Amino acid sequence: MRIYPDMKMLAAVVVLFLAAGLSDSVILTKCGLKQQLQTGLTLPPNTTDLLAQIVCHVQLTSNFNTSAIKTIIEPEQPHESHGSRKGRSAKKGRPSTKVTPKPHLESGEDKNEFWTLYGLFQLSDHVVCNSTRRHSLNLCGLTCDKLLDDNISDDVACVQVLINKMTAVIPDPETAKHIHKMISLIYQPECANAKASVYFADCQQP
Repeated sequence: MRIYPDMKMLAAVVVLFLAAGLSDSVILTKCGLKQQLQTGLTLPPNTTDLLAQIVCHVQLTSNFNTSAIKTIIEPEQPHESHGSRKGRSAKKGRPSTKVTPKPHLESGEDKNEFWTLYGLFQLSDHVVCNSTRRHSLNLCGLTCDKLLDDNISDDVACVQVLINKMTAVIPDPETAKHIHKMISLIYQPECANAKASVYFADCQQP
């Protein structure tokens, strides 16, 4: 098969593009991320262990990879009459046979409800950034590719936006609902009780 010069050039461009994308990926360390978050985040008072819980979630969801990306299908929401308010709280042995109508950001949004999670913190294109593939709240005013490079300042700033939204004196119910849904997709139960004194025990004090 003859390969035309234009095709060779296109292949070379694609290889260079992929190589450039991979070069932006950085694997952080637990202690290094801790230090960056200590200087980059303003956490609510009396939340000593919240930083450990955030870093723990990063470790288990993205493995500290700044370019991690994952596409998942939103888990089915159980009916409120089951006594549960969280989409992942259904007990084993009780598979859901009914699908609760899922809230949409806009009428006519894709019913498949695929969520793509971006970057170090695995933030969703439904909520925090614009991927051009679907309507988004875009709370952080970013294109999603900004969450995939080795500069995590915008990632950290976005996490701060989410914290501020959730701790506002009068949170917006619709915004809070979508943030909670995003958190439910990345929630790691083993991080819920992470203690800073234990989780960061091997990190040198700043």
